[in-house]
Amino acid sequence: MLWENPKDAIITLMILLMVIGCVNVFSASFVRAEAMTGNPYHFLIRYLGYAAAGSLVFWVTAFHLNYKRLMSPRFYMVVAGITIILLVTTLGIGTVVNGSRRWIYIGGFSLQASELAKVSVILMAASFLGDRLQRGLRVSLLGYPSNQALIITLFFALLIFLQPDMGTATIVFALMLGMYVLAGISKQQIMSLGLLAVLICGLAMLAPYRRARIVLWFDPWKDAQGGGYQMTQSLMAIGSGGLTGLPWGQGSSKFFYLPEAHTDFAFAIFCQEWGYIGALFLIACFVIMAWAMVTIAMNTKDRRGYMLVAGATLFLIGQAAANMAMVTGLFPVIGVPLLFISYGGTSLIVNMFTLGLVIGVYRNESARELMEERVAAGLPPVEDSRLRVVSSNRYRRPF
Repeated sequence: MLWENPKDAIITLMILLMVIGCVNVFSASFVRAEAMTGNPYHFLIRYLGYAAAGSLVFWVTAFHLNYKRLMSPRFYMVVAGITIILLVTTLGIGTVVNGSRRWIYIGGFSLQASELAKVSVILMAASFLGDRLQRGLRVSLLGYPSNQALIITLFFALLIFLQPDMGTATIVFALMLGMYVLAGISKQQIMSLGLLAVLICGLAMLAPYRRARIVLWFDPWKDAQGGGYQMTQSLMAIGSGGLTGLPWGQGSSKFFYLPEAHTDFAFAIFCQEWGYIGALFLIACFVIMAWAMVTIAMNTKDRRGYMLVAGATLFLIGQAAANMAMVTGLFPVIGVPLLFISYGGTSLIVNMFTLGLVIGVYRNESARELMEERVAAGLPPVEDSRLRVVSSNRYRRPF
């Protein structure tokens, strides 16, 4: 096995992906940075700054914060309240970029409240749904208070939709629905969700401009210089990379051909310069990280911890898969960043905070196992905090 436990696998892959992200962000952004600021390292320096802040957040969350303290109803209601305030503030005083009011600028830095809404959804669902599972209560989308977390998330999605940002609003609401599914709603409700999704897609097709977007999704070459421009440029960038890619830094798409080359479409630049082999390697990193997170979730007895790790996996790996599917034309363009590879300060810090929660669950679960072993061996119990330090590198099996 490559690692002693899934914790080591996640930390190693996180560092590796951040290194790849640094290289790719610089390559994808230096042309634009030079034109905008006169400094080709502008976005790289900011990425490194956000990475340093995110690393501190990860370290504190993973090794000095007991996730169970975040699982109280009072805490998740405070989180929900802060998120709503930030989303409303964004609508009021946020800066308009590309027709959407999504960012609050504070000094030289920006805050994207919709990214915070994603992790808020995970914390709410883990606390609320996990507590219901722990107490043996039924989980349902219908009837209060079982659908309390869903109602709050619907309000999040509405505020994000008004920015307007339909893609992120859909992701936030779908994330909560996915966690309800993981918590064990009935098969009838799952089937109803599927039928509702089909109905919504059908209604969306009634609007001519939405029909046009669907047509361009299936065949962007119909309007390669208009509505399909971004997708055709993305596909050409990926295709030009071939098997091993172009020499690093020499991909042409970053020269103002591909919009959002260092953010949402960073994967296209990566494929152009690292080729098919590089893309497979990157996908393998995400697959292994997903498997490590699933391993932790499946071996966590605390239902709140299980829901927290399951939600984090759904959020992080699901968003990575959605981005790569979007960039390759399998999904319509929805404006989703790629985990660690795309430039984005708030998203990077939120992602590292989420991974820190996963490691925190692992360490607490390892401490619980060690406590059970001590009791079974007739040894006296010790403080939980000491056990988390002793057991930080333990798990049932190598990974």
